[in-house]
Amino acid sequence: MINFNFALFTLLGTVEIMHVFKSRIDKWVLVCLVLSIIACLMGSSVMLKVGGNLNYILAAVVIMVGTGFPIWILTATEYRVLDDKLEILSGPFAWSIAIADIQSIQPAQNVMTSPALAFERLEIKYGENKAIYVSPENESEFIRLLGKEKFIALSSNTDTQVTRKNSKKKKSDRKSL
Repeated sequence: MINFNFALFTLLGTVEIMHVFKSRIDKWVLVCLVLSIIACLMGSSVMLKVGGNLNYILAAVVIMVGTGFPIWILTATEYRVLDDKLEILSGPFAWSIAIADIQSIQPAQNVMTSPALAFERLEIKYGENKAIYVSPENESEFIRLLGKEKFIALSSNTDTQVTRKNSKKKKSDRKSL
């Protein structure tokens, strides 16, 4: 869990501290990205075997895009917390969110497309009906820097389990009548 801190010097000579958080990477995301790279390489090898100028050009494009893009996403997904904004980078994609615009941060588990490489994510609601999902390696420090008062903890699983057990008892009680 490495948290990188950098001091940025602006043109006016002021110092701005930047905290960098790498994205946590789930094994299933890593497997999907590796499989997509392998598929692109296999497709390119077929094009190269067939030959012809068009196939050579297509193979080069498929290799550059099909392998370069997943590697770029995998190696360059990070979250930067500066004094007044959150910068989210994921390969060629970038978002900048003013910390003052962040309304809430809460745990989420989904597979929606987002700059998060893990299934367990944080949903950041900001602006007017906007949300983005992130998966920083050090969630507690990330939340602390953005403002703990914005964090919304979800109800514990024990409450859900108790409710499920009670509903099963009611069903079994109905069957015995």
